[in-house]
Amino acid sequence: MRRRRFLGDALRATAPLALAGPALAQRPRTREPPQPFATVALHYMTWLEQGAWPFLSTWPILDPQHPVPQPYRADDPAVFRRHNALAARNEFVWLWSWWGRTGTIGGDSTLRAYLEGDPGSPVQLIILYEATGLLTADAAGFFSFDDPDNYRQFVDDMAYLDRTYWSDPRHAHRFLHIGDRAVVFAWVSRNFTGAWPAAVAAARGEARFFLVGSEFTLDLMADGETPRVRPDLAEVAAPLDAVSSYGIYDPRYVPPSGRLDAAYTDRYERAIRGWPPLLARLAPHVSFIPPLQYAFDDHYARPAARNPPLQSDLEEALAVARATRSLLDDARAGDPRYRNVLPAVFLVSWNEHVEGTAIEWTVEHGYQYLQATTTTFRE
Repeated sequence: MRRRRFLGDALRATAPLALAGPALAQRPRTREPPQPFATVALHYMTWLEQGAWPFLSTWPILDPQHPVPQPYRADDPAVFRRHNALAARNEFVWLWSWWGRTGTIGGDSTLRAYLEGDPGSPVQLIILYEATGLLTADAAGFFSFDDPDNYRQFVDDMAYLDRTYWSDPRHAHRFLHIGDRAVVFAWVSRNFTGAWPAAVAAARGEARFFLVGSEFTLDLMADGETPRVRPDLAEVAAPLDAVSSYGIYDPRYVPPSGRLDAAYTDRYERAIRGWPPLLARLAPHVSFIPPLQYAFDDHYARPAARNPPLQSDLEEALAVARATRSLLDDARAGDPRYRNVLPAVFLVSWNEHVEGTAIEWTVEHGYQYLQATTTTFRE
C-alpha cells in the first residue's frame, strides 16, 4: 500500500508523503493526474442524520450535475460509495469520527456498515477518537485519567480497535498505518490530565498504534513567533507520536469582518512554524502534522455560544492552504527546523455541515474549498 510505505519512509528519513490529488476541474480521462504531495486526512462526520438537518450551516450537493441541496444520513451506503469515489480520485484519507462501541449512528455499527458497504474501496481511515462522547469530563471540561473509568475506557477502546480492525486481516488494509501501527487521533487531548501517560502506556501493552494528540493552538507569546503552550506540555506530549489539532478556528482571533483574512492566516502560519522547533526542544520524539480549515459557522447548532463565523472565498482559502504547503515544502527540502514535520495535513472537514466546515460541494461554497485543497497539495 503506497500510503503506508511512504509515510513509514517519511518517519525514517523525513521524506514527504504524497497523497492529495488533482483539482476538481474537468480533465480528459486519459490524462495522468498530477502526483499528490501530502497525505490529506479529512474529518468525516459519521453522525449526520435527519435530526441534525435543521442545524446545518452548509447544505451538501451530492450530485454536481443536479446542484440542489441534498442532506443525507451519514450511514447511507450509497453516500459512502459516492464519497469514497471522490476520496479515491483525490487520494484522500478519512479522519473517521468514532463514538465508541455502540449501535447508534457514529458508533461502531456505522464503521462496520461503511467497511462492509464498500468493501473494495482503496480509501483508508484514521480513527478520530471522540473523547467528549467516550470519557467523562469534569465541570471545567477536563478529562482526568486519575478517574479509573476514563483510564480503563481508553485502554479497552484501543484494544478493541486493534483486535477488531487494525490487526484483523479482513480490515487492516482499510486503515492508515505507519509501519505496523494504525494511526489514531485523540480529540481533545489538550484537556487530558492526571494519569494520561500511564493510560497510553497501558493501551500500548494491548494494541499497536501511532497516537496523534490535539495540542496545537494559535496562541503565541509576546514575540509573535513562539507558541504559548501549557506549562506541562513536555509531560503530556511524552506519550504521543505526533501533535496536530482539530482545525484552526479560534473565536478569539476572528476579525470583525468574519473573514479568514491575511492577519488570521499570518497568525496561523507563525503558529505552525513555531510548533515544530518547540516540540523538538520539549519532546524530540514527537512529530508535527499541520491542521487546516477554511471556515466555521455553528450559529444554528449553538446559538447561545455566540461563536463568530469565519468564512473565506477561494483566494483566502488558497492563501491559508499555501501557508501549510510552504511549511511542508521547507520540511521536504531538509530545513533543520522542520525535521519533525510529517508530510500530512489534518483538514476540517469533508462533511461537518453543522459547523459549516465542509469542503464537499455545498450550496454556500460550491467546490471552491475542494479546489483549494486539491490544487495546493499536489506536485
